[in-house]
Amino acid sequence: MPLREAYEYYGSSRGAVANYVNAFAVQSRAYTATFDSLNAAALITVPTLIVHSEQALAPALARRFFGNLAGAHGELWLRSQGQIDFYDQRSLIDAAADAILSFFGHRLWPR
Repeated sequence: MPLREAYEYYGSSRGAVANYVNAFAVQSRAYTATFDSLNAAALITVPTLIVHSEQALAPALARRFFGNLAGAHGELWLRSQGQIDFYDQRSLIDAAADAILSFFGHRLWPR
């Protein structure tokens, strides 16, 4: 992610991980650059939950992906300062985890 937000996470103690290598796997571009998630959404028939934010990366694309899903689906839009807040902001992680349990819980553990 070529964003100031990414540097403020990965380039500082906030995102420090002992074994992190600040490098890009060039070969990964061959697999990700050609992937069309918007059309792939129509092939997804399993229950799917999208957790996103207006300030996270590409909210308009997230909405289009959500609209293309073939199976049961739900969405939760949270307030964040950006994408990376979902990595370490406890309130966002807790809200997402609660939504996951609510959305998938009854599918996994019938009562």
